[in-house]
Order: sequence, then structure tokens, then C-alpha cells
Amino acid sequence: MICGRPLVIEQELAEVKAFVVAWFPGSEGQGVADVIFGDYPMQGKLSFSWPRYDDENWNLGDEGYSPLFPYGYGLEY
Repeated sequence: MICGRPLVIEQELAEVKAFVVAWFPGSEGQGVADVIFGDYPMQGKLSFSWPRYDDENWNLGDEGYSPLFPYGYGLEY
């Protein structure tokens, strides 16, 4: 998925084995392709909490903190 902000993705996650999000790459779309096709290792960690629903805005430390993916979630190889 290429987007500019977190979107509600639970339905899509239920249908796939892996999911990659790339923020709008601008003129660096080749860099996204390089990672997807294995020329460079896939890595990345969230610098924010990914909400479960579109009416949520979770921040680390909020009471009842329960995002879909917490701050720092991601891969590193």
C-alpha cells in the first residue's frame, strides 16, 4: 500500500500473508521497488501508533492504549 497517512486496514490484513506500506515515495519510487524485489533488505519501524479504526488517534501512554500496531512496530533485518 502506498499512502500518506495510516488507513484502516484490518479487512485487508485478514486476506494476506504479508503487508507492506510505503509512504508516498515522490521521485524515489525505484527505491520502493528495489526493496520489494530484494535488492535491499526490508526494514522499518513505526514512528507513531497505527489506529485500528478511523475515529481513533492513539498516542503512546494514552489511557486504554490499544492501536492496531503500537509505536515502534515493524521489521529490521
